[in-house]
Amino acid sequence: MDSLNEKEEIDYLPYCIGNIRQNGVVSTSNRLIRPIELSSNEYKALLYAMAVANYGEKNNQDHEITEQTYIYLHKDDLGELLGLDKKNSINVAIDRIYKELSSRVAHFVIEEPLEDGKRKVKKVHSVVPIIRELRWEDDAKNALQIRFTSEVLPYFTRLANGNFTTYQLKDLFALDSVTSMSLYSYIIKNEFKYVNQDSYEVELSLENIKALIDIGDKKYDRWVDFRRYVLDKIIEEINGKTSLKLEYETLKKGRPVVGIRFKITNGKIEPVSLAVNERDQIYLDVYFDDNAIVKELGAKFDMTVRSWYTYATDPNYQQLTKWLKPEGCLTDSQANVIVNDIMFQMDFATVGSSMNDFKKEMKFKLKSNASFVQENRDRLNEIFGKEII
Repeated sequence: MDSLNEKEEIDYLPYCIGNIRQNGVVSTSNRLIRPIELSSNEYKALLYAMAVANYGEKNNQDHEITEQTYIYLHKDDLGELLGLDKKNSINVAIDRIYKELSSRVAHFVIEEPLEDGKRKVKKVHSVVPIIRELRWEDDAKNALQIRFTSEVLPYFTRLANGNFTTYQLKDLFALDSVTSMSLYSYIIKNEFKYVNQDSYEVELSLENIKALIDIGDKKYDRWVDFRRYVLDKIIEEINGKTSLKLEYETLKKGRPVVGIRFKITNGKIEPVSLAVNERDQIYLDVYFDDNAIVKELGAKFDMTVRSWYTYATDPNYQQLTKWLKPEGCLTDSQANVIVNDIMFQMDFATVGSSMNDFKKEMKFKLKSNASFVQENRDRLNEIFGKEII
């Protein structure tokens, strides 16, 4: 009996933890239409949780993600992907996500066999709860823990043999509205049909577009209002913030507009050429109390690596040299991210050492011991989710 219980315990993955940030990807089944009535922040948090689950599944192939699996969403990571850089803004946004996300549902299209034999399948539209449980990691509310329902899990786990689409998180998170994210996702989902074409066309009825972006048939029933207040805003945001370029023309039946023909060009965004001084960014090790001082001296803050930086050509460079970090080491803010990461703690913590002592010792090493940092370079970059070394 004990061996059976042990097997049950190891059959599923109890926790999924991934420091993925905006460099990651998320894969979802093509039968998942959309979450319903989600705010932009809720949708991004949900996609991020799915990306963490994808990551956990990839790295623990012998274990299954089930309803019992807790998926961690760390506050700092959520704040970064939502584009928030102030503690109060992060707390307010994530508290709202916590209060509202647990009641949301998802919309699916499921194909079921017919008994009469006249047709092979029928399509069933299904609406199901997304979240089984949503809770805080601790009293400090440093992380959300999510358990997904068994009805939803198959649509973003164990996808290897099904029809699914993989999205770049940075592209989805660049968009501010759920309507833009919905149309963008639909286009990417159908892109495989035109893989060898520089541009292609997709036709959608007006009814289907409204259903796709979750706008009722009766809302914006005048074409001129729908175009002005909804469609043109979506097109402008997708064109301005992703690699997709959309144009459209109307499809008419008599005088009324009944559909849209989109012309889509997927041109990768060209990298911006950097000036010489921008290639030579010099990162600074700045304690929180000195932030206002270095900002006043002209230093800039790089959110992607969480550090202040300057240039050798900056007129105030000499005044900023007191904050130069040792070569090959991490800054104070970077070291904070690393030592507070659960994966880092699991890898490097030793038995008998208190967590406070461990963090203090490791933070000192990361900031001053270049050899230690270089020996663990790949792992530290993976934990941070960005090439910082």
